[in-house]
Amino acid sequence: MEKDIRQPLLHADAELRPSSPPRWRSPRQIATHLIVLLSITCFAFYSLNFRPFARTEQIPSGWLERCAWRDLSPHIDLLDVAPITRDEFLQRQSILAAALDDAGVDAFITEPSASSSYYANISTSFELSERPFLVIIDKDAQFSYLAPKFEVGRIAGLEMVYKDKKVIEWPEEKSPYDVLAKATGYKKIMLDEHARFMIATGLQAAGIEAIPTSQTIQSLRAVKTEEELRILRGINGFTLQLVRSLQKCIKIGMTQESVVTAASRLFGRAGVGKSFWAIVLFGDQAAYPHGGSSGKTISRGEFVLIDIGSKLHDYGSDVTRTILPDGSKVTKELMDVWYTVQAAQAAAIELMNVNETCSDVDAAARKIITDKGYGEFFTHRLGHGLGLEMHEHPYLNGANGEKLRTGEVVTNEPGIYVTSEQAKKLSLDVGFGIRLEDPILVSNQDGPGGIVMTGSRAKSPYEP
Repeated sequence: MEKDIRQPLLHADAELRPSSPPRWRSPRQIATHLIVLLSITCFAFYSLNFRPFARTEQIPSGWLERCAWRDLSPHIDLLDVAPITRDEFLQRQSILAAALDDAGVDAFITEPSASSSYYANISTSFELSERPFLVIIDKDAQFSYLAPKFEVGRIAGLEMVYKDKKVIEWPEEKSPYDVLAKATGYKKIMLDEHARFMIATGLQAAGIEAIPTSQTIQSLRAVKTEEELRILRGINGFTLQLVRSLQKCIKIGMTQESVVTAASRLFGRAGVGKSFWAIVLFGDQAAYPHGGSSGKTISRGEFVLIDIGSKLHDYGSDVTRTILPDGSKVTKELMDVWYTVQAAQAAAIELMNVNETCSDVDAAARKIITDKGYGEFFTHRLGHGLGLEMHEHPYLNGANGEKLRTGEVVTNEPGIYVTSEQAKKLSLDVGFGIRLEDPILVSNQDGPGGIVMTGSRAKSPYEP
């Protein structure tokens, strides 16, 4: 914290206070005192308003927020998208029921999760305990749930969606799984992939066969409806605009924390800050894709990697840009690496059509990077599905032979990551990390490739 510049003057005044009334000063003395006073005032103003860009401990995240908000605020209308309707929830339940009938199982069972949110608007925020609360949709599209008897009233207050519901209560002195088996007569159920192991063993102990979620059932949530796509376009388009607004205002000397705090407040001002998250990395920090260290101040000649998102109506955004503050420059080699990552992303987008294999899409991006000599430094998969979960099916990696489907939204995020130790191989002094990420809508096979859900890709580190 800066010392109060008035304090020494007050002490000096106390020590030098005359015992007799002061004499009138000459015009020259008065002018000298005015000049000194003006100098002190100017210095104080400079310290409070401009020195933050030179003194890292005084970086004002509030200043960054206000600067970015001026550019971001006109884009709030991107978030003006309606939530999922009741009719769509009921349609999802009907589609699931038909798929269960085709699979020869009696019902689908999930705990509060992305699946319960998708089918019945039962949020993942409901706290799980050792007492099972199970959401059930059977092959006849009957919606039910199993709940502890003493929790029934609280659970009934959830904003769940159903045409008709059955509540299966179980008292503490009985097994919930035996109660479920007796009340339903189920012999074989499909268990959500996120359900805890104790649920599977409990059901099986009660004589109900529990099988894992099939790829067919997984794809029901992976393929997005137009209502879902509107929400995803809105939150991802807004997230990109937020990153662009930050790029225009980030200055040399700012800390990671000031950028993260400003970003959080920007999402909050727009009304979508509840699920905010961010990874902000400077220079060689970004050699580790998920970071881990903190407290770094951005210096000249360093990239800023911002991987960021939030949620709108429970649907997420996931956008990454590697940027440069205005006026900052990197070496030609680092700039060439940036454009290599951009080219890798473009090559993968061209293949993000229906029936393309996930592993082939990953390979298309990887080939561009390998051909430039950086193959060993692309250390993670190309991307993942995006929707109610930040990471969901399908996954773009070399081991996945799954075919893409029209309507899936999958991130495309190639990267090159070189630690400072590895940098010696490339005749560099320090390491770096560069990643570009956009969610991509899988298009029809005869189309020009996937559709960018943020609205546009990065053009340069100065035009994210």
